[in-house]
Amino acid sequence: MADRGIQLGETAALGDVLSLDRIQSRIVLGLLLGGSFAGVWLAHWGSPPLSRVLWWAVVIANGTLVGGLYWRVVLFDASRFDDTNTARWVQNRWRRLETVSVWSFALCAAAGLSLAPSGIGTAALGAGAVVSPVLWVGIRRGGVDGAGSARRTAYVRAALLTSTLVALGGFAWLETGTSIVDWAVRFGHVGSFALWIGGALWHNSLIIPVLRSSVAADALKQQADRFRRHLPAVILLFFVTGTYQTMGVIDLSLAAFLGSAVGRLIGVKLLVLLVLTGLVLANLVQAASTRRGRS
Repeated sequence: MADRGIQLGETAALGDVLSLDRIQSRIVLGLLLGGSFAGVWLAHWGSPPLSRVLWWAVVIANGTLVGGLYWRVVLFDASRFDDTNTARWVQNRWRRLETVSVWSFALCAAAGLSLAPSGIGTAALGAGAVVSPVLWVGIRRGGVDGAGSARRTAYVRAALLTSTLVALGGFAWLETGTSIVDWAVRFGHVGSFALWIGGALWHNSLIIPVLRSSVAADALKQQADRFRRHLPAVILLFFVTGTYQTMGVIDLSLAAFLGSAVGRLIGVKLLVLLVLTGLVLANLVQAASTRRGRS
């Protein structure tokens, strides 16, 4: 009876932790979506509202695909799972997320390109939007996934990741188009956002459901920890590139931030980043404390 009470207590405690993690993960995802909307609104200042909403959808779809593919290629290792069924469940769930991401990106990019002027950025974004579904079809129907070799699957997914990165570079050029430096900064900014939003969706769509249904999925917990350890570098890149872009728009003073609509919107973005950084730091501290408790 005592052992059963301990087990029930551990299960309840784990359920509380997962519930809190699920709520926090959704808050992070919501903040990322809101902050990115403010960013696109600023980048397309003066454009019609519908146009800005459309470009926001493009960067969300493109970023989700870039980030999701990166974490799928870098973090996921099916051989680390003791439970083959869990690994297969994760792979199948990823395929559904990948499918939605690829076609959402292709459709949003096609709509966005109808508003974009011709040029390098348009060509890069268009190429990525066309090639990505082709590679997806190759993965789904060409015997690459599942029955095909794991090495061939990895090559095709790496090509898919490359095509989405090219598209993201095109998107960054469309938003700057002034110089290589400005483009590189913008690409670093949207690229760091892509890694973050992709990881957040990976966490919400894959990690939490697996941990809730299979508490023995230690391999996935380790992969989640690896994702968290990437975040300080992602946040630093996002902050530095965002500061550079802000310097080209307004003065870095309180009066400038409060004295215009642009400054106030940038302030909202900064507040969102501070909240997200606080949540990330709290998670890192909690993870370090848990590791010390186990050692």
